[in-house]
Amino acid sequence: MKAALAVLVALALLPLVLAAGGAVACTLPPDAGSVLGEGTLRLAWRAAPPTLAVARPFALHVSTCPGLRLVRVDATMPEHRHGMNYRPSLHADGDGRWRAEGLLWHMAGRWELRFDLVDAAGAQHVLRQTVELR
Repeated sequence: MKAALAVLVALALLPLVLAAGGAVACTLPPDAGSVLGEGTLRLAWRAAPPTLAVARPFALHVSTCPGLRLVRVDATMPEHRHGMNYRPSLHADGDGRWRAEGLLWHMAGRWELRFDLVDAAGAQHVLRQTVELR
């Protein structure tokens, strides 16, 4: 009876152990772009077209570690306290690859990219990167 209870407790705790760092850090594709995060909470992104310019629409190609789901991509200008004028659409390309389309930075300055993620245990995470647009 005690052994069966111990097995049930161990199975119930397994997702928490894995989410707490029991999983091995992932390796992102070498051509994936700028890397954010650490351990199993990592992603890489690259813009298309690769050169960002004011008032020119662009897309982001994002690769995530296994077990992560990208749920939102956004950008804001912290000094100006506003974001983009459009909400990008997000498409899953499979195997931890995502495509955000419809991004447009309407003015030069410091932009902060925001990536909202959900891990396999359902926990929400945010990764950010600053991009200076001239």
